[in-house]
Amino acid sequence: MSQTVTIQCGERLSIERVESLYSEMETAIRDAADIELAAGQVQFCDTAGLQLILGLFIRLQINSQQLRWAEPSEVIYETSALLGLQDRLGLPKRAV
Repeated sequence: MSQTVTIQCGERLSIERVESLYSEMETAIRDAADIELAAGQVQFCDTAGLQLILGLFIRLQINSQQLRWAEPSEVIYETSALLGLQDRLGLPKRAV
């Protein structure tokens, strides 16, 4: 079983945070760790933030690593739905 690194998305998953989140993600990938995104506090996200997550998701799949979401916020679901990315981002299905 591989190690899991939790990355805190904070309240904003947006362009101003992309560089710092990218750095954390790169370290986790280099250490061959799976990644858990703590995204329950996200109140705003934009296309740059979701683009970063999509790139991460694809890279982890190539490396046979896992991406897990820890209780993604409603904003994550809404924004990714508008962009048609919910399935591509590996978001868990919501209970109806």
